[in-house]
Amino acid sequence: MSRKTYPPRLARVALGIRAQDLRTLTRKAWWARRWIAAVEALRLGARLGRGRQYAVSGQVTDLQLAGPRVTATVLGSRPQPYTVELTFTTPSDAALDRLAAQLRARPVLLARLLTDDLPTEVETLFAEAGCPLFPVAGTHPPYDVKMTCSCPDWAKPCKHIAAVLFLLGEEVAHHPLTLLALRGILPDDILPSETALRPLTPLTPLKPIEPLTPLTPLTPLTTPLEPLRPLEPAGDALAMLRRLGPVPFWRGIHPCQETLEKILSRQQIVARAAAGGESVDLRQ
Repeated sequence: MSRKTYPPRLARVALGIRAQDLRTLTRKAWWARRWIAAVEALRLGARLGRGRQYAVSGQVTDLQLAGPRVTATVLGSRPQPYTVELTFTTPSDAALDRLAAQLRARPVLLARLLTDDLPTEVETLFAEAGCPLFPVAGTHPPYDVKMTCSCPDWAKPCKHIAAVLFLLGEEVAHHPLTLLALRGILPDDILPSETALRPLTPLTPLKPIEPLTPLTPLTPLTTPLEPLRPLEPAGDALAMLRRLGPVPFWRGIHPCQETLEKILSRQQIVARAAAGGESVDLRQ
């Protein structure tokens, strides 16, 4: 009795959204590691590796986030792409209002969120509201995220859903506010009302620039300038050096004091000659 064999079914080549740093995602911020750990805890088996490959190769051709609802289009082995839809569990309306008020009441925490940082206190606030911040996988479905895919695979989450979850992980790693949006809190919900855009005040029209007054021409000099007077020799410039004694950092062949005396005397001669308009041979 011969066993029937089937040719391998390969995914069609697509140029969709490619994951850029899945390999380094676990070395990034703590919330990125938590997201990857949550995806791996879904017990996908071999579908986890296939989903990762789908995310890297660009099989996800479209990804839309609308609050807790995520829709995506994933190209598999068939000509017709599959439709993936994820719906995240959110707290009650009262709990959402309370969470938004708590975030608005903490300026430091809110400022960190707006600069793509996620304080651990945010996860604590969601836990107190009875809703997890990250996807939670139990020992068996259903999970706290409703996942559907139009593919014929009976196992859910399938590799197409896994690819979408990996792409979401990259978005969460760069913009942790995405986590709050998936749980029902949008950025506009936590921004203070003072930050709302106000209508612009009309600008006052500029006054025409007055022409500049022409400059008065300079009067030519009639009196010649006085020649520079030769420099008077300064006092004993080496008195302090003699008082201090030998200089410890000097590494010259001749003593430091004698060398500086020659330099200073030469400098005075050159300065006098230059002040008197004489030519100076600097090579001497």
